[in-house]
Amino acid sequence: MSRFFIAVLLAAAFACSARAAGELRPWTAGATPSLALQDLKGGQHSLEAYKGRVVLVNFWATWCEPCRAEMPSMERLRKSLDGRPFEVLAVNLAEPRSRIEKFLQQVPLGFPILLDRDRSVAKSWNVSALPTTFILDHNLKPRLFVERDYDWDRLDVGQLQKSFGE
Repeated sequence: MSRFFIAVLLAAAFACSARAAGELRPWTAGATPSLALQDLKGGQHSLEAYKGRVVLVNFWATWCEPCRAEMPSMERLRKSLDGRPFEVLAVNLAEPRSRIEKFLQQVPLGFPILLDRDRSVAKSWNVSALPTTFILDHNLKPRLFVERDYDWDRLDVGQLQKSFGE
């Protein structure tokens, strides 16, 4: 990943005023944990398949009010970056499929909902609060993370878009 891209991500994260609930911070915990999960439709998703793209990995649950509240802004971010090398993966923690599907009827989302049925992936990522979100660079290295909810509308998408071609 270019230094420019990292600098833009960090500048975008810190230039905007973070919501009281959460703040984007640099990731310093080392290597990327694995992520290989099934989505609601039975498709397999492996993090390695997303190499070459910036990936936002969000851990959430329908019973978590801040999780539900931030989903629409993640969807708007995804839409604003349509056609760019950017993906959102939402990892649901051990909820029944019916509960997730009911939520999606109320809040339609265009990104994959992955099922962490036994919470093993969340544990490997050291997720201790919901929601928790990681931003991975195009080499799938975590660069930023936020514990608790975040207003994804506040990122400077224009600067991010310029950096995707680097």
